Amino acid sequence: MIFISACRPPSQTELTELDKKYIADFTNDVEDGWNSGDREPYVDRFSKDAIYMPPNMETVIGKDAIRDLINSFPKINLHYEVAEIMGSAGYAYVRGAFEVTDSTDTLVDKGKFLSIWKKFPDENWLLTHDMFSSDLPLPTAEEY
Repeated sequence: MIFISACRPPSQTELTELDKKYIADFTNDVEDGWNSGDREPYVDRFSKDAIYMPPNMETVIGKDAIRDLINSFPKINLHYEVAEIMGSAGYAYVRGAFEVTDSTDTLVDKGKFLSIWKKFPDENWLLTHDMFSSDLPLPTAEEY
């Protein structure tokens, strides 16, 4: 009996390279959209009941509430670096870094993120949980 494991198709429970590419490409598209002035791609990646956990504020729940918050941000540019995508056929966990710059390309913030993506029955991957935090120190009392 001969077993050839290198030629076997991915398990129904494995996160495929195609799924990883989809998430990475979607992240790049979001960055491109945001930086060209279109924030809707950023919002479109969230599920309708997503949980958004930005630093220094309370948790935001739901795609519409996330849209309202995102549209209140000033004009800034985003840059993402995806460091790791792992998971299963139904859930993916994405870890990476981000930088935020203003219109003069001055660094405003930089930090890391961790997000959970879910593959829905229509085969679309959407964010269900997104959390990020700054690497920069909090301002001192004198800086306020």
